[in-house]
Amino acid sequence: MPGRKSLWKLMDLGNKQPDELERMLATMPEEELVDFYWTYEQAAADLKDEDFRTYLDPELTEDAIDDLAQWIVAQGLNYYEKVMLDPSKIPPRLPDGAVPPPWTGLAFRTYRQRYGTPIRFREDPPPPRT
Repeated sequence: MPGRKSLWKLMDLGNKQPDELERMLATMPEEELVDFYWTYEQAAADLKDEDFRTYLDPELTEDAIDDLAQWIVAQGLNYYEKVMLDPSKIPPRLPDGAVPPPWTGLAFRTYRQRYGTPIRFREDPPPPRT
């Protein structure tokens, strides 16, 4: 399931059936797990540019900005595109009661449990098969 198109399908699934997405991450092939992790991370990173920071609460820490960006990605393609197309639509902070999504953390932990190493960069070779 490479690329952003599959990321948005997985976010839709995560919003409707979080247990199913968690199960999928646990069984995803190595290459797909790496692709999911880095595609999600890049989508979140795109929301941290200066164009967006202008509209954020100035007291937000880097961790809080990361949580907000991760949360926006988890809301799905429609919400993400709305914010990307108009940076003024970014919430100034994580909405009350909102929780940062667990998806990249689960992918990272799954990878570490399986391969005994942090998740690799896309351009790095996969770990040897055992």
